[in-house]
Amino acid sequence: MTGVSRLRIGGAAVAALVAGCVLGPLVIHPPPADPVVGALQPPLATVTALELDDGTTVVARRVEATSDGLIATGAGRRRVVDPARVTATTRHRLLLGSDRFGRDVLYQLLVGGRISLAIAALSLVLAVAIGGTVGVAAATGGRLVDAVLMRCVDACLAFPLLFLMILAAAVLRPDPLLLVLLLGGTSWMGVARLVRGQVLSLRTRPFVAAARVSGSPWHRIALWHYGPNLVGPVSQDTALRMGDLVLAEATLSYLGLGVPPSVPTWGSMVAQGHRALPEGWWLAVFPGLAIALLVIGLALLGDALQRLTEPGT
Repeated sequence: MTGVSRLRIGGAAVAALVAGCVLGPLVIHPPPADPVVGALQPPLATVTALELDDGTTVVARRVEATSDGLIATGAGRRRVVDPARVTATTRHRLLLGSDRFGRDVLYQLLVGGRISLAIAALSLVLAVAIGGTVGVAAATGGRLVDAVLMRCVDACLAFPLLFLMILAAAVLRPDPLLLVLLLGGTSWMGVARLVRGQVLSLRTRPFVAAARVSGSPWHRIALWHYGPNLVGPVSQDTALRMGDLVLAEATLSYLGLGVPPSVPTWGSMVAQGHRALPEGWWLAVFPGLAIALLVIGLALLGDALQRLTEPGT
């Protein structure tokens, strides 16, 4: 598979998931959740929602018109509804089924994906900001600064990061912002090493030496000479690192250590679906497939960027 093909496949997968998670909740109108009638409906099942004049909604799996009125049935429950009280009737197809509380799994998947992607993206921005700053400082600050900063990086890498994240998440209260700080604060070391190596290589280039001799200030050299040449390597790394952060967030949420239980994420959906097996296999399968598709797409995207920017690899 060529680099262009990998770029197209990976980019299409990532773009489709991101666009679906961002725009999907704005377009999809899920049916009212009914923990009795709508619970654990399989994929492609349909439910009917009858909106009454008093503002309530009757959810049924089947509605029949009889001489006595509308007969709404489902889950062993039967209710007679006066047609004059019905203000609107809507049929909903549950493409991915429903959970134990009667909620649409597709809608939960898109909303949870939006939260998972936001946490991973913000964590990535934090990791790149910290790692980039440390890497540039180590490469340009002299031998002492380089030695101190790199020993700090080595010390951080010596700890099992997953164990450290689980320990910190167990001690701290469940909060999305704290989760971003935790993931970003434990993911910057690889970025620092990458940026340091690139900047050390760039410092020996003639155009950097010419800028230094001409009296250009340090910040101008970093902005106009280091920055553009770091875009390629850092973009490759961030694509792969984004996948790692998505997996880390899903792992913590699966263990109940990420976000509050009331906030849906892909990891928490897999955990809830695991407890519902085998009666509701779709509850864990579809969020798991979304995580796998996103991580594989990001891996293909990162590999494609490397092949396109480094033709010799």
